[in-house]
Amino acid sequence: MPSKPTSGREMLTGQRLCQSKSHQDSVLSALNQQRKDGLLCDVTLVAGEQKFHAHKAVLAACSDYFRAMFSLCMVESEADEVTLQGVTSVGLKHALDFAYTGQILLEPAVIQDVLSAGSHLQLLELLNLCSHYLIQELSSVNYLELYRVADLFHLPTLEEAVVGFLVEHLSELSQNRQDEALQLPYRLLREVLKSDRLTSLSEEQIWKLVVMWLEHDCRYQYTEDLLQHVRYGLMDVPTLHHLARSHALVQSSPTVATLVEEALDYHHATFAQPLHQSDRTRPRFQSLTLYIVGGRKREVSRVRELRYFNPSVQEHVRVAGGSNWSELAPMPTGRSHHCVAVMGNFLFVVGGEVEHATGRTCAVRTACRYDPRGNCWTEIAPMKACREHFVLGALGQYLYAVGGRNELRQVLPSVERYCPKRNKWMFVQPFDRSLSCHAGCVADDLLWISGGVTNTAQYQNRLMVYDPDQDQWLARSPMLQRRVYHVMAAVRRQLYVLGGNDLDYNNDRILVRHIDSYNMDVDQWTRCSFSLLTGQNESGVAVHDDRIYVVGGYSIWTNEPLACIQVLDLSTDGKEEVFYGPTLPFASNGIATSFLPAPYFTCPNLQTLQVPHHRIGAV
Repeated sequence: MPSKPTSGREMLTGQRLCQSKSHQDSVLSALNQQRKDGLLCDVTLVAGEQKFHAHKAVLAACSDYFRAMFSLCMVESEADEVTLQGVTSVGLKHALDFAYTGQILLEPAVIQDVLSAGSHLQLLELLNLCSHYLIQELSSVNYLELYRVADLFHLPTLEEAVVGFLVEHLSELSQNRQDEALQLPYRLLREVLKSDRLTSLSEEQIWKLVVMWLEHDCRYQYTEDLLQHVRYGLMDVPTLHHLARSHALVQSSPTVATLVEEALDYHHATFAQPLHQSDRTRPRFQSLTLYIVGGRKREVSRVRELRYFNPSVQEHVRVAGGSNWSELAPMPTGRSHHCVAVMGNFLFVVGGEVEHATGRTCAVRTACRYDPRGNCWTEIAPMKACREHFVLGALGQYLYAVGGRNELRQVLPSVERYCPKRNKWMFVQPFDRSLSCHAGCVADDLLWISGGVTNTAQYQNRLMVYDPDQDQWLARSPMLQRRVYHVMAAVRRQLYVLGGNDLDYNNDRILVRHIDSYNMDVDQWTRCSFSLLTGQNESGVAVHDDRIYVVGGYSIWTNEPLACIQVLDLSTDGKEEVFYGPTLPFASNGIATSFLPAPYFTCPNLQTLQVPHHRIGAV
């Protein structure tokens, strides 16, 4: 028997959205052609002596101004011809071209007319394109004029660009064109002073410039409003004493005098400074950058160097090379297998292993603190126990040191806490067993500890968490495998463990290249689909912009320290990857690393101010 014919509806199985990629452009193009031909237009706009045909629906779709005019029972809503005041024929022509095409040809001769039309007719996207065009034209010749334009037409993107331009070039302006610097508008100068990125001048130079500006034409009504944005905590003590004792502006302004005294109190409370950070002590910096401190070289056992990486072009350089490492003030003592932590933009370096003149090495209790604002080190109180191969974390107003090995190479269960305010260490709740060569990080206001080895040489896969409010250690789900000499880092409520080694069935060490992640919300471990490119032990670790940097370390294959940096990029879900970052200036294990503000005094001024050149065309 022949089968029964089926209908088209019965043959189809689903519903799908089908979309044309060219429909919108073709409709808009057809409407524009109708406008040019004068077909189906329902309104005529008049500006100056010229008339322009248009469609009310198109105008209302582009502009709140026209939407209100044609839909709110205004007089113009029924009119066939509308005269526009405050708009030139040139400006209206370009505005209509943009409304019908989404494109506009901008050049110096028409920009003022286009801005006026875009502002009056509330064509916000047109104003946005004008802003980007003017930003490309921004230069030393026109930045003040463009600032006036930004203020007149309410262009916040352009205003922000002018402020950023002046922030970058204020040093050159104040040194080479001082008269021009003294003519800066008050609001512009104030925004520049507030910027964290104002690194081309020292704080003392900033103070002098502001004082000269106030004294020029006796603009003392702005004294307190401008001088409150000087960061007095970044000045040295002799300068502050001089200001407090002899400067007329300080003595005549109670507010400024209070700020100077506040800065002096800040400097006098040396050890408590990390807890007293404010807008007036925060370092000005262009970017965060990767710092490395100490470690064990192949040729020299322990090193004192502190270096930071200064990217040449891009923030995340994928081409290996050690030429961009700049050296800063060295630590008081060389050390390796130490720990670092950041609190209040200060870098704390604690414990580790040092080498004596006899060649003998042992763990130490000593600790010091680096201030990136002055490129200087300060010794702080030593720990109660010598520690190396331990974990250090900053939680709230304290540092916590967990486990490690002492000077007799005994594995420790003890935990101690440092109080900057008192410059003192004290013991808190110990671990439930001795532990060293473990990893740790701070996340969710808790201190997390993973893996490690006990005093009986037992490799661990445990994950423990310390709650400082309860002074209590709690167990969480164990890792998927044992790890020692590994690192751990937190990104978006996930903990990641990387590198290290485990033992095989013959008790031989094996590298672990797998990367595992732990979800803090569900207490669950997952093996990631991506792995390290090579195994790394005894590495430093730091996190920035959802990227984990595994720095240096030791290879159990070659028995040599490593100079590589591997970067785990977690910034895009589903596109995670591991790549090699910049090469260290020397191979090193037992290194420590962190991200800190780039020192302002090492930031080179940007290129010399240039006379503009015009870019004519679609932006």
